[in-house]
Amino acid sequence: MPLTGLKVSTNKIYAGHHWSKRKKDADSIVSLAGWFFRPIQRIESYPVEIRYKFFFVSRALDTTNCTYLVKCIEDALRAFEILKDDSPKFVERTIIESYQCAAKKISKEGSDQCKKNNEENEDRVEIIINQI
Repeated sequence: MPLTGLKVSTNKIYAGHHWSKRKKDADSIVSLAGWFFRPIQRIESYPVEIRYKFFFVSRALDTTNCTYLVKCIEDALRAFEILKDDSPKFVERTIIESYQCAAKKISKEGSDQCKKNNEENEDRVEIIINQI
């Protein structure tokens, strides 16, 4: 799922990001997610692990600064009824990875994935849901 125009750091929330702006951010992510989540089937077996792999062509967010985006995406998974709930009974584990995908220099062990996900030259997130 592309993150163009949606990249918001958790630091911004701690800096006093107004609730109306947070709602607008969440609504934007749910709207965009609709294009990518509709063909996905509902998860039927729980608990699950959700792995979020962020690939940044622009300046990468620190892993923990991706948590705000993760929360909004998880809410979108619930809104589209892909997940029944996001409580620990249903989502037992969340893994967040952040990769800097520069045009010429690709760092970290996700370099092959950066190349694959860097085709459109935009920030993206890959979401993988596995039964535990």
